[in-house]
Parts: sequence; structure tokens; C-alpha cells
Amino acid sequence: MNTIDINDLPTLKEFSIIAYNWLSKNFPKSDNLTNFDPSSDLSFPIRWKSIIEGEIFEWVVSDMGSITLRLGGLEGNRRNPAPIFYLSLLKKEGVGFQWADPDGNSVSFPDLSILEEVKSRVRLYLDSQPTT
Repeated sequence: MNTIDINDLPTLKEFSIIAYNWLSKNFPKSDNLTNFDPSSDLSFPIRWKSIIEGEIFEWVVSDMGSITLRLGGLEGNRRNPAPIFYLSLLKKEGVGFQWADPDGNSVSFPDLSILEEVKSRVRLYLDSQPTT
């Protein structure tokens, strides 16, 4: 793994914009407003709430190459709620930047398998919650 330096910042931001664009198409804002205006300058971190499996979750995309899905309802108002899904960019020698899970395993992104992975993580979270 290589160290990220200041010259990598534009590349990280470019990957983050691609990630945001793909995620926002697949997980639109819960208020049904347009997520992305290519003519506007994006302000990072980009945050939006989306309904997944009938519950509200919040996406956060940073310009440093990280993607986080976390609780978006009342629980999400806590300071730094636990992530439900997380990916970040790693710089690997001879390969360049790759998306990776929290354990450092390479992940194909954007890829349709991510949709199922996110839904699986959301279901796991929802199934772990006590019923009222």
C-alpha cells in the first residue's frame, strides 16, 4: 500500500464525485429532489438521506475517497453514528487507487453487487433491532 500525498487530492475528489453520482442514482434522496447538478460546484462532504428497506439512512461521501451509509432517522442524529456500510480508497503500488472495505479487501465499485451488499447490511441492522 502506498501513502496518499497532496498530489492525489484531485484524483480522490474525482473518484468521490463518480461514487456520489452512481450512489445517488441508485439510492435517491428521500425527498425525491434532484441529487446532482453537473453545472454546480459540489460541497464536500456530500450528505443525503435515502429510504432503504422502508427506513431512512444517510449517505456521506467525502472528497478524500470514503463512502459511508449510516442511520438517518432519530438514531442518526447522534454524534458519529455507527456505519452500516463503508468503503474507502486505497492506493496500491502498481495498481493505483482501489475501493476497499474496512478490512482493506478490494471491492468492485461501482458495481451492481454493491446494491445487494448495501441491502444485506441494512437488513442485518434492521433484523438486529428489537421489535416494539
